[in-house]
Amino acid sequence: MNLIFRKIKALIVEDEKIIAKDIESTVQRLGHDSAGIVSNGEDAVRLSKELKPDLVLMDITLRGAMDGIEAAKIINESLDIPVVYITAHQDEDTIEKTKAANPYGYISKPVDDRDINSVINSAIYRYDVEKKLKEAEEKYFRLTENAADMIISQSLKDFSYNYVNKAAKIITGYEPREFYSTPDLIRKIVHPNWKEEYSKNFELFIMEKCPENFEFKIMRKSGEERWLNQRSVLLGRKPGETYEMEAILTDVTERKKYETDIEESNLKLRALTGYLQTVREEERVNISREIHDQLGQDLTALKMEISILAKKLARSSESYIVGSVSSSDLQIELQNMGMLIDKLVNNIRRIATELRPDILDKLGLVEAIQWHCEEFEKRTKIKCEFALKEVDKFIDAQQSISLYRIFQETLTNVARHSGAEAVKISFYDEDDQLILIIHDNGKGITHEVEEKSTSLGIMGMKERALLLGGKLEIKGESGKGTEVKITIPIKK
Repeated sequence: MNLIFRKIKALIVEDEKIIAKDIESTVQRLGHDSAGIVSNGEDAVRLSKELKPDLVLMDITLRGAMDGIEAAKIINESLDIPVVYITAHQDEDTIEKTKAANPYGYISKPVDDRDINSVINSAIYRYDVEKKLKEAEEKYFRLTENAADMIISQSLKDFSYNYVNKAAKIITGYEPREFYSTPDLIRKIVHPNWKEEYSKNFELFIMEKCPENFEFKIMRKSGEERWLNQRSVLLGRKPGETYEMEAILTDVTERKKYETDIEESNLKLRALTGYLQTVREEERVNISREIHDQLGQDLTALKMEISILAKKLARSSESYIVGSVSSSDLQIELQNMGMLIDKLVNNIRRIATELRPDILDKLGLVEAIQWHCEEFEKRTKIKCEFALKEVDKFIDAQQSISLYRIFQETLTNVARHSGAEAVKISFYDEDDQLILIIHDNGKGITHEVEEKSTSLGIMGMKERALLLGGKLEIKGESGKGTEVKITIPIKK
């Protein structure tokens, strides 16, 4: 039983009628169809155009002006029909002559069923594969030619370009033909400020020591500056072979512009945040001063007046009635009023101190932290442990108040959420940095809670740290507490 790759229609070109009929019978016996028999090259070309056979079985030696090799060349090139030679000559000179027509196989005379079957299957299989490859090449060529990104293929021996698509004109301003005539044109149009960086990245890429993509700036033919992202792959990695690079270059100028705009917006927002915090601190100072100086003084004067009145009443030796109230009852009331005024004065002093502790301005951040811890311990019964170095000489007023507010907010969170019994505070300098660590032994903050809280207190703390050029890190472990670490650079 003969197995066929697929059924075809074959044109037989043979000037010996008996041999031609024998070949036709064999082809039909194998399950294929005959498109007819012709005896010369001219008829072979004519019928191939008319009948469009799937395969031509061509005798090399034909009578007439056109031999089998010339006819095969015309049929293969102009009609894209595969040709298999039938020959009684297998010498090297004959085989060499037939190669110009791109033969799909050879059948030796006298013909054999198995040989014809095998050669026809091989020829049709090869033709189908080549057709699919050609279609794929044409498809991907259309894709690359119409791609918005610039696509190149470049030899790394002399940096000449093997292929450059049409997008090169849109992205760089240079025509593909200008790339073909100017080896390594990409490197030549790299922006002067980026030439060194581009060369370094390219060399690292060749040595496979950096990612396959990097970004750089170019100068278009018009002089306009553009940003490109280059994604590359190396081909030909065997020793002695010339490396070849294929790359896709994408114009990312708009994206870079958006990134710059966003960064500028972030800087403006941070500047605004810093300004608002400064204004708020100044307002707190003013309110604190007004409460302490004005209300405190007025209440103190009122207390003095009441005290003088009480002393005058006490010196009176007679007991008399003022309305329905005795002088002794009036003294008691005056004493009660004095105690209430004392309590009010203390509360005013406490509120003023919390708004802006005088100790922060007079004695510095370290003393203010210690004072706040003592007050915190009295109020919450949470024990505070210190490990503080004298670092006030490294801190200016803005850093001092920002660090104090972060510290104040952290202790507030400890009291509200941690369930801790103790807090350890460390403050020191290390490698041109100031480091403040607050560690409690509470239940430990979870990542979910931290993420949920970032829009409230924690976000404000992190923003304060960023405004100082530093960072705030929070680590929590269940059952082992939470650590808040603030790191800022020392100003020189």
